[in-house]
Amino acid sequence: MSGMAYAYFMCGLAAVFGIVKLTTFDATGFLSRGLKRGDLYALIEVASGLRPDGLTPDQASRLQARGMVRIYGKGLYRATLRGRIALWLRQSVRRTA
Repeated sequence: MSGMAYAYFMCGLAAVFGIVKLTTFDATGFLSRGLKRGDLYALIEVASGLRPDGLTPDQASRLQARGMVRIYGKGLYRATLRGRIALWLRQSVRRTA
């Protein structure tokens, strides 16, 4: 097998594994793992900029542990890219349900 044929084969194999992983991905489990009721709603308020101080200490610690918010300033939070992706994923899951 030549080098180019091997590279094409490996790319195709990686694509198949990626498709299988995406079709078996449990989005609801990813979103709710380690979070409590109201955490994602509070994340929406932080991400939209309406209430950057709108997290309770417990919510902040859970969302920071998941990497969805960062603290800046004194008691203010910003949604990270991971948090924004989680919100987008939540919205997508709710549309299909």
